[in-house]
Amino acid sequence: MKHFKILIGTVGVAALLFSCNSKGQFNNQIVNLSKPQIDSLKRIECDSLLSKMTEINADTFRKVFQIPTQFEESLMKLDSMMNPKMEEWIKCLPDGEFSGYVHHGFGRYLRNNWGLWGNSELADNLSKMGILHPDDMSGIILDSYQRKLKGEELKVEEQLKYYHDYWRNTGMPVDSILNELNKGEE
Repeated sequence: MKHFKILIGTVGVAALLFSCNSKGQFNNQIVNLSKPQIDSLKRIECDSLLSKMTEINADTFRKVFQIPTQFEESLMKLDSMMNPKMEEWIKCLPDGEFSGYVHHGFGRYLRNNWGLWGNSELADNLSKMGILHPDDMSGIILDSYQRKLKGEELKVEEQLKYYHDYWRNTGMPVDSILNELNKGEE
């Protein structure tokens, strides 16, 4: 069974190598793969990376002893917590999947240890940005970090809109909360 998994992983990596363009992005015209097939191959590649990291105990984050106080600083702190294998895995994942994958583990660590439940300067500054819930705070930090690693635009405003729309749909008075936050800055 172990040899079968290695063979499948090798075939998947080989297919990825033949289907990537010079920027490391999939080019389905080269091997005529559909989007679901490409996504499946990408998933195999990312799962293989995670498996290798687990085998060599590289799937953990370094501790941070000073809590960041600003959004940009939180991204720099995450840089100091990563090892190269972890960064490779994060870049491999499709946009937004890193935050979802680590939400209950590393995301919880950030929410609890960085004081995102309201007892830190970072939480205050993220609230002033319009991020209303600690889960949203860790999600935006982690999604932005993944995009930063990939060299992509962070799209913070787009992320804020997503979460604001989500909370509006649950009946939360988002606009009045944001107005109160804006009054506090004046």
